[in-house]
Amino acid sequence: MGRRDIWDRAHHIYRQEDGWLQPLIRRGMATEINHIEPRSRSELTILPKAGKAYRPWPGGHGDKALIAKLQAVAGEYDMLLFMVDADSNVPADFAKILAEIRNGFARIEGDIRCIACVPMAASESWMMADPAAWLAVSGQQIDELPPKPEEVWGHRDDPDGNRPHRLFARICDRAELPDNPDTRRRIAEQIDLDVLSASCPVSAAPFLAELAVA
Repeated sequence: MGRRDIWDRAHHIYRQEDGWLQPLIRRGMATEINHIEPRSRSELTILPKAGKAYRPWPGGHGDKALIAKLQAVAGEYDMLLFMVDADSNVPADFAKILAEIRNGFARIEGDIRCIACVPMAASESWMMADPAAWLAVSGQQIDELPPKPEEVWGHRDDPDGNRPHRLFARICDRAELPDNPDTRRRIAEQIDLDVLSASCPVSAAPFLAELAVA
């Protein structure tokens, strides 16, 4: 989802490249964004002594959401967006994770807008929402895209199953595109946000609505 450090051989420097989420953020917000700074979950840590003030810690994803907000407030950022896959196509599981994140946000005071981004079932589901985006990127009409991407599911280790990352990989093969972060970014740059909301009403629609007024 976040930017990647890519080695630029021509200039002998590392350059940063957006993942799939940054284009959605930039396109979904009404105001122009000057800077997006991604952080990995491994960077969301706190010293044990400082962490005592927040016991008992919120459960599930709430602990990382709490630390993310601590860092965002300390860094005087304007907005915090916390993203994690639901890793389930069950609406109740999505709602549980969303509640955990918001509970973590609520534990920290600070004048900062906090938004949870929880694709159901996975971020690849969102990337499979708009056939026109695939046509724009691949030049081919892809008929294998699921009509309800949030609901697709299957066994993680079954390459022929419909787990989102497996289905996404097969669709990339059909479209003659590599299954990599660059393809995800290019798709995200072309997705019609209204189509994404309609195709993924449980998770994408409320996220985009919240992003639009952030």
